[in-house]
Amino acid sequence: MWTTLDSLPILPKAVEIAPKVKHYWSWAEFATQALHKLGQKHVKTVRGTLDPKPFFRLSDTKRLALRKKFGIPDNTFVIGFVFRNQLRKSVPNLLQGYKMFKQNNPKLLSKLLLHTCWTEGWDINKLLIENSIPQHEVLTTYVCKHCRNYQIKSFTANDIDCPYCRASKQQVTTHPSIGVTEDELNEVYNLMDVYCHPFTSGGQEIPIQEAKLTELITLVTNYSCGEDMCVNEAGSLPLEWAEYREPGTQFIKASTYPSDICKQLNRVLNMKEQNRREMGKMARQWVLDNFSIQVIGKLIEDFIDAAPFTNETH
Repeated sequence: MWTTLDSLPILPKAVEIAPKVKHYWSWAEFATQALHKLGQKHVKTVRGTLDPKPFFRLSDTKRLALRKKFGIPDNTFVIGFVFRNQLRKSVPNLLQGYKMFKQNNPKLLSKLLLHTCWTEGWDINKLLIENSIPQHEVLTTYVCKHCRNYQIKSFTANDIDCPYCRASKQQVTTHPSIGVTEDELNEVYNLMDVYCHPFTSGGQEIPIQEAKLTELITLVTNYSCGEDMCVNEAGSLPLEWAEYREPGTQFIKASTYPSDICKQLNRVLNMKEQNRREMGKMARQWVLDNFSIQVIGKLIEDFIDAAPFTNETH
C-alpha cells in the first residue's frame, strides 16, 4: 500500500490497517516516523514522483524576454506561489507576510505572482483590500478557453476578452479544467525570483518540487511533508508556524507566521546572486535524487521484480 498522509495524529484508519499490510509505504517521512512511534517499524518512505524533464532554469536571456513579454520590469523582485485555491493553502498568511516585506522595503519594485484560480476558495481580491496591497502588484495567470494562449497580468475579472484571438469573454484564470501546459508552467516558474509555499498540511505539494527543479529557493512551511522539503540539502528556507486544530478530526494544522514569511523573503532578497544560484542548483539536484521518475520508478520496478510469485491456483 502506497499512501499519502498529511497531518498528525495519523488517520486512525491508516493506523488500523498498517499491521495488516506487509509493504506499507508513505509519501512523506513525517508520517513514516509517526507510524514507527506507534510500533509499525515496517513502514517506509517512498516519495511521490514527477517527470523532471519539463522543469528547468531557462537562460538569463530567455528569462528577461519572458518578463518583457508580460510587461514585468527587469529589476522586479517576483515572489511566486503555484497552488490550487483551497483553504489549506495559506493565502491570507502569504499576503500578510508580503505586506510586512513591502513595509521593510518601501523602495523595492516587487510583484506577487499567484498562479491559481480566483473564482474558488479564498476571495483574493477581498484579502488584497484588507491588507492594503495594490492590485497591480499581484499578478496571475490567464488562459484563453478558445485559443489556449496564456498571459501573466494583474487580475481584473474572470471571463474577459482574449487579447490574442479576440474571442469574447474566453480568458479565465487558470483552474483544474483549463490550464497551461507543463512547458508553459516552467515559464511561469522562470518569471520568479523566489518561491513561497505556505500551507496548513500536505502529503507532497508537487509545485514545491517543480519550483526547485527550476533552481528557485523555496520558502516552505516546516510541517507535514514540508519537513521533507526543509532538510539542509533541499534548498529551502523553513517557515515557522503556530498549531491549530481541525474541528472533528482533531488533526494538527499549521498556521504559518507572516512575520517569518517576511523574514525569509528579506533573507533571499539580500543574498548574493552567486549564493542564490548555488542554493538553487542544490535544490534541483535534491529533487532529481529523491522524486524523479528515474529514481522512484526504478525503486518500484525493483520491488516488483523481487516479489515472489503467488502459489494460488485458479
